[in-house]
Amino acid sequence: MLVHVLLLAVLVFSLDWQGMVKPGAERKKAPVQAVVVDANKLDSEIKRQKQLEQEKQRAEQEKLKQLEQAARAAEQKRKQEEKRIADLKRKQEQEVMRKKAEAKKQAEAKKKAEAKKKAEAEKKRKAELAAKKKAEEEKKRKAEAERKRKAAEQEMQARLAAEQARMAAQRQSAMQRMINEYGQYIKEKVQRSWIRPLGSSSALSCTVEVRLIPSGEVIDAQIVRSSGNPAFDRSVEAAVFKASPLPVPPDREVMEQFRSLRFEFKPG
Repeated sequence: MLVHVLLLAVLVFSLDWQGMVKPGAERKKAPVQAVVVDANKLDSEIKRQKQLEQEKQRAEQEKLKQLEQAARAAEQKRKQEEKRIADLKRKQEQEVMRKKAEAKKQAEAKKKAEAKKKAEAEKKRKAELAAKKKAEEEKKRKAEAERKRKAAEQEMQARLAAEQARMAAQRQSAMQRMINEYGQYIKEKVQRSWIRPLGSSSALSCTVEVRLIPSGEVIDAQIVRSSGNPAFDRSVEAAVFKASPLPVPPDREVMEQFRSLRFEFKPG
């Protein structure tokens, strides 16, 4: 910028000097040429300075790049060393755990062997006692076995009847839960598909009856209790068809409850 200011000052001075020449006098061209030559030298100097500055910036950028590469290499080396130390520590811990497990295994094996020996001795003693009592109890056993058989048969029949009743109650309860669950799924999907008519109140509600096929496709939807607002009723019917196919339970017996269902539609 300073060089350009100097160049401008030289040009202004040259013009002022030429203006001071008397009228009719011949103006000399040599000074003008000198000014042009100096301006060219100044431009060359400016370009040279810019080139030097650019080279300096490139050198600094290259140096910064080398420093960054060195830093990344150092960071990578540090991570590798940390990983090596962690792997060594993990191997040491695994070796300690292996030795502990081996010692525990040997102790358990010894304990099992002693327990087995003791159990065999106890088994032998009980077998001898049982053999002595067997002859005395044989007659009683037969009579008692027959009595128990009849009692067990009666008890089994009672248990079977109770279990069947319990399973039936559980089945009914499970079916009702599934009906409630999928009924809520259907309400939620219809709610997501519903578009509120302009000017309708959020307090409106209606009851809609929907007919489905096993795949969940809606084949009919009718308002059985109107909200009193025809536009609102039509929007609910449209939402039902838009939400088709509706979620239906995989249980065939429960699905029969969903071939025709009614629910109250209430915004929100």
